[in-house]
Amino acid sequence: MAGPAEGDFEITQPKGVLLRRIFGMAWRYRWLLAAGMLVGMGVAALALLSPYFLGAGLTEGLRAVAGGRWTWQALKPLVGYVALFAGARLASDGLRYGRDMIMVHLRMRVLTDLRRRIYRKILRQSFSYFDRQDTGQLINRAIGDVNMLRTFFQLLLVRGAEVACFIVGAVVALVWLDAYVALVAVPFVPLYALAMVLFSRRVHPMFHAMRHELDRATQVLSENVQGQQVVRAFGRQDEEIARYERANRAVLDRWLRLVGNIAIFLPGVFIIGYAGLLAMLAMTAYRALAGAIGAGLIYTVYRWSEMLTNNMRVIGRMTAALEHSLVSGERIFEILDARPEVEPPARPRPMPDGGGRVVFEHVWFGYGDGEPVLSDIHLAVPAGANVALVGPTGSGKSTLTKLLPRFYDPQRGRILIDGRDIREVDLEALRAEIGFVFQDTFLFSASLAENIAFGVPEAERRAIEEAARRAQVEEFARAFDQGYETPVGDRGLSLSGGQRQRVAIARALLTDPRILILDDATASVDATTERAIQDGLREVMRNRTTFIIAHRVSTVKRADLVVVVDEGRIVQQGTHDDLLAQEGPYRDFVRMQWQLGLDEAEPTPPPERPERPS
Repeated sequence: MAGPAEGDFEITQPKGVLLRRIFGMAWRYRWLLAAGMLVGMGVAALALLSPYFLGAGLTEGLRAVAGGRWTWQALKPLVGYVALFAGARLASDGLRYGRDMIMVHLRMRVLTDLRRRIYRKILRQSFSYFDRQDTGQLINRAIGDVNMLRTFFQLLLVRGAEVACFIVGAVVALVWLDAYVALVAVPFVPLYALAMVLFSRRVHPMFHAMRHELDRATQVLSENVQGQQVVRAFGRQDEEIARYERANRAVLDRWLRLVGNIAIFLPGVFIIGYAGLLAMLAMTAYRALAGAIGAGLIYTVYRWSEMLTNNMRVIGRMTAALEHSLVSGERIFEILDARPEVEPPARPRPMPDGGGRVVFEHVWFGYGDGEPVLSDIHLAVPAGANVALVGPTGSGKSTLTKLLPRFYDPQRGRILIDGRDIREVDLEALRAEIGFVFQDTFLFSASLAENIAFGVPEAERRAIEEAARRAQVEEFARAFDQGYETPVGDRGLSLSGGQRQRVAIARALLTDPRILILDDATASVDATTERAIQDGLREVMRNRTTFIIAHRVSTVKRADLVVVVDEGRIVQQGTHDDLLAQEGPYRDFVRMQWQLGLDEAEPTPPPERPERPS
């Protein structure tokens, strides 16, 4: 599949705005920036002085030789200028070392701050943000684009002042030395400037296209690393290798096209530079023969002309680096400027006292601009009740529970906990009162104890082990040589699916939440283990409002309230016995599980139809 054309990647913010924002990242360390610029200007000044000292010394030496004067008095100016030349070179080299150290400190401090800002911003985004973003793209921006800005802070900020000083100083020095030589040199400067503008306009969309293709290649790599078991299980290694090679080839093609344009541009700059150098040397030789300037100063003009040409070439490289930095900066600012769709209230109120009474008042919700996933949900759950949510896949059960901790906000209606609208409550305080066990369990690459205590890092060991006991973690934790200090591996892959879910349950229990949400939390365990976990949870769920998304009647029948959701609407609600006694989706659900032998806890089939009263 062909990627987007370069023309599709137009800059969305004015370059001046982007430059100010990128420059603003270094403003916190302006003392380092100012020091680096001053030292860089010192390097330029000394580098410009050293050719003059040597040229002046050569002029004095040639005069002494021409006059046949070999006395100390005659050669003393030559020795003095040579000493000044050596001193300027030594001082210039010392300042270069200091400039490089300042650049390293400035670059690392700014990039560390930027990585921290990006990481905080990503973690504080709403769930909907990640619904729209590719993992590979986020990783590439947080790592690759941040690294690209290193060139900006190293080459453009500090070296930029040095290069500008070189160019301005060389022009001023040429004017001071001889106006005729300067008249030859100065016209080449705007030619350079024009070339830079044309080059900038040409390569900017190319940098954008290249970074986009790199996003796609990173996404393919990320997917295959995370899904390597699926790839191997279905024997798709060769196909996925080919897919990555196509993505990698697209990056290479974009890069080669970009390099080709740079290769066309740079020789043009070199030609302008050499033409200027030859013109200035010719004029300098003519003026020296005319006696207007000393013969030794031909070397000075040559070195100044060479410095002017070389630094104009550096500006060419800076222009390419600047365009790449602007592209990377624009992509980074897209992350930093993204506003969470779920934001804390301007004046947050504390969580009210209560036992966890939950009310959904005519709630509507849909993802993005799509069809509603939940339609006119009205549900009142008493404090401390155990609620089972039942319904086919995609009916909206999980979405309903994700509205409670404000992972998403309803588009219409409101949700109240103990009489208070959750949008008025401090967001962290709200989520601290809700324990969530997701269907897809994620564990961190840490020990069992650290994963259980993730929500309460300061928890005592006794509390961690008690939560583990209630979630049936203790039975396998003690079988490990290191017990609760056993590392679980990347994403917890050293544990079975059922073990990971039990650790997730223990993690939720340790927070001692007012409301507990179990999103099909026992789906990966066998019926015996499920009963053991349910027995342990029975004590925990007492006096705690609990929402359970389940697909087993053995779990649902213990609930105080069963809510049947279908196509985003509540179609039935009541106790297990009440719903079993009436025709409807719930009765069909129970009958199907019994007929398929999926639920050992239902010893007798439900009646085909409710008995009519006599």
